[in-house]
This record gives sequence, structure tokens and C-alpha cells, in this order.
Amino acid sequence: MIWFCMAFIGRTFCSNLLLKQSFATCLLIWLGAVSVTLGSPPDEDRTNQRTSRSSSIRVYRSAHFRLHTDLSEPDARSMLVDMESTLDKVATYWRQPVSGIIDAYIIDDLANWSSRDHLNPMTQLMLQHIGGVTIPIPTPKKREPFRQRALMYAISRPDVVRHEVVHAYCCQTFGYSGPDWYKEGMADTICMLPDKQGSVRCPQEVLDSLQSENVPSVNDIIHGPSFTDPLFETIKRAASLVDGNEQSVVAALPSAWGSAEDEMLRKAKQSYAHSWALCHFLLLNKNYNKRFRQLGHSFLQNAKLTFDQVFSNDRDQLEFEFQLFLQNIAQGYQVGLCRWQWDKPFIVLEPGNHIAILIQAAAGYQPTGCTVEQGGTYSFHTEGTWQISPQGKQLNADGNHHGDGQLAGVILSDYRVTENLLLGQSSHFISKGPGQLHVRCQDRWSEIADNAGFVRLTIKREK
Repeated sequence: MIWFCMAFIGRTFCSNLLLKQSFATCLLIWLGAVSVTLGSPPDEDRTNQRTSRSSSIRVYRSAHFRLHTDLSEPDARSMLVDMESTLDKVATYWRQPVSGIIDAYIIDDLANWSSRDHLNPMTQLMLQHIGGVTIPIPTPKKREPFRQRALMYAISRPDVVRHEVVHAYCCQTFGYSGPDWYKEGMADTICMLPDKQGSVRCPQEVLDSLQSENVPSVNDIIHGPSFTDPLFETIKRAASLVDGNEQSVVAALPSAWGSAEDEMLRKAKQSYAHSWALCHFLLLNKNYNKRFRQLGHSFLQNAKLTFDQVFSNDRDQLEFEFQLFLQNIAQGYQVGLCRWQWDKPFIVLEPGNHIAILIQAAAGYQPTGCTVEQGGTYSFHTEGTWQISPQGKQLNADGNHHGDGQLAGVILSDYRVTENLLLGQSSHFISKGPGQLHVRCQDRWSEIADNAGFVRLTIKREK
């Protein structure tokens, strides 16, 4: 059985322009019916810069990789640094060092390669039109400390290489990767790993995809049909038309790929965007990230722990937060700043009573601790100022003339929120329904990280 991990799905197999597209994806598929003949694994004793059968292919070593590539030496060494950095991130997250050395084939120009360089026709086809493939090679337990070795192939685009590094690490270290949404979502998350503040940074077309369609639920993502199986069937069909040489591979394409496959790839790209969004959200939200790590370890160990079991007690809260994340996502959005604080106690104020709290400018909706009742009249008064940009003016809770920096709120009831309530520096409010009051400094969701300051909010129930 051969395990393919494929990156960079394009619009069609038949266009060389695919390598210029900006969205990188990766499919992880167990192929039992597709027979692919591989060259022998590379010789363990190869040293740095020893040439392979093709004079333009050279071999470079780092702590955890043996890199076979037609890149120039400076580019190859720079690539190794980036690969080691990616590997360090995943090994740190999954708390397991990589087992052994990973053989990586990074292709800058396919014309420089042939089957003599451990690049058989089928692999060449996948690289040319998909972008990457990682193949596990079973190893005798007596020879290796791990169950299988990863042969990693990728075009020289950095995000595709990083994606394959994640899969090669999982393949060689654990032997398992979990369901489609997790293994592909996590590989994309690592490739688009946010900065230290956790800001969203991804290709704009990913965000466009998330915002141009019906918003999926968590259940839709984790229990949806496999989005790798359709590609598996297409590869089987293409393989049945191939007799093992480059000419027959190319000749097989027109009858193996068409509009139906184009539509399949379009849907797969949507599934990748959804999977990335869920993994990014769970990885960076402190309400769920510890359990998400636990779930991931279970997947990598092929254990039976499920998403539904791990998040059974607060699934409604998770779904609510994830939906708001998808609605408000933009470059620079920080999940950590926008998470909801579910552990804050709330009380119903009796007429004449009041509570006072501090509201931070650099945060999303924050709990006031006040449960409002339908028909109740409440007054709001704030003291202090805040900023909505590092060089911006100090603003009170009325904000500026655009409404930015104004104190705003919503009422949460049964995991639904009301329309935005503009409260400002001083106001009165008659509640149209019961629920918990949450407030924030109004600003673009993608720009709240550079806000500063806080105001003291006093809420009094008048009657």
C-alpha cells in the first residue's frame, strides 16, 4: 500500500500554468490499487554535494534531511534552513522529534530529472500538475527505529515544500495522520503559521473562498465526506492508462481528466480552506487548544478518541465562536484576542444596583457580568480613554466621527447575539430581551491588536 501526500492542487491536470497559482493544498491518500514502481531508496552513505545520476542533481545534508535537488547551492542551503525550521515547529507542537533522516527531492526544473534520479513517470506527472508527493517506504524494524521512511517530493515553491515537510514528519515519525480535515488542515496551518501574536496570514483566495460561500458548521467539516477519495479514483484511472514511460503518462491525460475532475478539485480547495480555518481556530483559541492537541496526538497514534468525545461538553460554545471567526476573518485577525470568556460569572442586577468593570481596547467582546432582563432599563457610563492605533489620538468611549473606538455591545442568549448596540461614553438602554451583555471597543476585527488602553464601565439598573 502506498501513501501519497499531494500538494498544490491546481485547476486542471493539463495546464503547466498550475505552478503559478497561489493556493497550495495537499491531499493525503492511501492508494492500494495504484501500482507505482519506485527506485531503490537513496544510499545512506551519500555525502553532501555528491552528484546523482544526472549531473545537475546534487545532494546536500542537514541535521534531519538529505536533500536531492537541482537548485543552486545557495538556494539549496537556504531551502534546508527553511525545512529544518518547519520541522522544528511541528516537532515542538507534537512533542516528538523526527525519527531518522528524511529524504527530500526538491525539483526546480523537471527537465533536469528522469527516472534515473528516483523520479518515475507517475511521480513526475504528479509534481508537474499537483506539486508534491510523499511516499512511505516500509523498513525492517531491525534496521530502522521507525516503521517507515518518508520519500518526500516537491516543487521548489517554499509553501509546497513546508506542506510536504509536515506530512513527511508525520509519515516517518508516527505512521498515521488522522482524518482528512485534520491532516490537511494542520499541514496548511503549519505552512501559514501565524506570527508570535497569532495573526491570520494566508493567501487572499483562501479568505475569499471562506467568505464567498455558505459558512460550514464544525460538524460539516469533521463529518463531511472525504475530499481525497475522488482524487484517489482519478489517479487510479490515470494509472490504468500508463505503461511506465513518460510518453504514455502524457498521452493518458486527456482521457483521464475533464470538467468533472475540475469541479472535484474546486470542491477540494474549498474543503482545504475549511479544514485550515478549523485547525487554525482550535490551535490558537485557549478555550480549546489543549484538548485539540490531545485529539491530534490520538489521531497520530491511531487511537480511538474522537472530536465529538473531546468537545462534547462545550460543543455549542465552540460552534458559536467558530461561526463568528468565519464571519469576521481577515488578514491580521487574532483568534486569541477575540476568544470568548465563558468562565466569567453573570448576575441579574436588581433596580438601583450597579457593577463596574474594565474593558480593554485590544480585545474582542468581553463579558460584563451583567445579565439583562427583558424590559429592564440600564444606564452606562465610562471613564478613561483608549487608542485604536499606535499613533492615534486618545479617544473616550464615544470614539471618533467614524464610530471607531466607540463602546459597543451585544446580548448573548442561547448562543445567538443581537445586533450591535452602540453604547458610547454615556447612555441608557431598555433591553428587548434577556441575555448576557458583552461589550468591546469598536474597531475592525483585523486591527484590534494594535489598540491600547481601557475604560472603566459602570452599569446600573435603573428599573
